[in-house]
Amino acid sequence: MRTRSESDEAVRVELAEFAPGILPFLGLTAYLQLELYEAATRGVSGAATLEAKEVLARVAGQTLAKHQRFTDEIRRRGKEAHTAMQPYSSVIDAYIERIDVADWHQHVLSLYLVGGLFDGFFASLAHGLTDPYRGEAIEILEDDPGRVALRELLAAEIAADPKLANRLALWGRRLVGDTLLVSRAVLGLSEHREFIASEVEPVFTELIADHIRRMDRLGLTA
Repeated sequence: MRTRSESDEAVRVELAEFAPGILPFLGLTAYLQLELYEAATRGVSGAATLEAKEVLARVAGQTLAKHQRFTDEIRRRGKEAHTAMQPYSSVIDAYIERIDVADWHQHVLSLYLVGGLFDGFFASLAHGLTDPYRGEAIEILEDDPGRVALRELLAAEIAADPKLANRLALWGRRLVGDTLLVSRAVLGLSEHREFIASEVEPVFTELIADHIRRMDRLGLTA
């Protein structure tokens, strides 16, 4: 039986084989971080307490910093950031529209789950980049200080109102399907390997397992 670290490494190798070229990678990650930043700011405006506003503002700032590091690298390569991001905006915009929700608690759960899943997904993809920027990309995406604060905020909200748990669990289960659709689209951009669904099923299995672990940390049934 594989240990957890061996399993993670095997999945990382699988994902790494599907890494896109450096500019598509930068454009994708930069735009996704921008959308996550905007989502975090909407969470700030809907928060009922100063504590919640501060947590979400911190997450927004950290996500914007990631976006800016990727766009700085795009410009360093002589490209305009908006030009590099544009080809991927429709896929991500459609995804954001599908998971958009008026309920504040569901919105914050989306930030916690989606931000964590995609940062992990793109960090694993980055291991397959042949560009010298590979190490910095991994470091940016694996830097995740705000996620713990989000989890603690959600846990406190659930403790204060246990009825939230069922509603949030249902929402979390819905999120994973839409997130996998985006992941499939990203893997189709690989410059090195053709996307064949049956061959990457272990990758999606691990993404689902990661989603379940995040839900479990909140005491939610995935």
